[in-house]
Amino acid sequence: METRSLLAIASVERTGSTLLCSILRGTNLAGTPIEYLNIQTKNFERIRSECGQPRIKLTHHPIARVRKLTGRYPWRDISYFSSSSWRRYLSAIAQQYTTNNGVFGVKMHWNQYKRHMLDMGVDAGFWNVPVKWVRITREDELRQAISFVRAAQTESWNSNMATKADPVYDASAIAAALDRISDENSDWDVYFAQNNITPLHITYEQLTRDMDATIRRVMSFIETPIDVVPEPQTKKQGDSINKEWAERFLAQYPEHAERTRMWQGLH
Repeated sequence: METRSLLAIASVERTGSTLLCSILRGTNLAGTPIEYLNIQTKNFERIRSECGQPRIKLTHHPIARVRKLTGRYPWRDISYFSSSSWRRYLSAIAQQYTTNNGVFGVKMHWNQYKRHMLDMGVDAGFWNVPVKWVRITREDELRQAISFVRAAQTESWNSNMATKADPVYDASAIAAALDRISDENSDWDVYFAQNNITPLHITYEQLTRDMDATIRRVMSFIETPIDVVPEPQTKKQGDSINKEWAERFLAQYPEHAERTRMWQGLH
């Protein structure tokens, strides 16, 4: 399928981007957005197998075999792939996952876009089509940080993944996650400013409060209005533990109160 436009979803972990993309994929008109740039996933392993790209450098074959024998991905990081092979992969995914209306969609956390595109000498203009940027953030950054810590501990990044461990409250990990959120949001801000990009900005809170209207905003933005908004393919993961951890963290570090909305009666 010929790609005529790119839907680029800019995010930071735990902003509801997985929920957003699951609904967009259900429209069959938004370019099948997933984390194509996340090389440490079964999705990447599957797609790589299907399209035969990117290929591991010959110099890395011995260690790749050892890694595979020990149950790990044959590649540790992007350096295992040649630049030319990675570009062929980027071309292949657009050709394979563009929807019938000519849209290719990709979801990118900042670290993925930085390491696996910008540092590789390419950007969203690689596909030589008009780019529609959608940015999703979360107003309650404390809850976002807690969600990140829980997902990292349990290895369950969405409702379709089984938990591998019980979550344990860790104030230092939450504080580190808050710093990461600030840094990566700032990196997106700088990137958009330097490139004169004004993305459509939506939030997790808007998406969960009025899913129908938010999805319609995105689809209108990419000039593909829809009649019916499909149901999401994932479920909300938050529960009472998130609230308990937030209260406990703020009791220890009240200076972070401005980074949560929970005390405003909105959660």
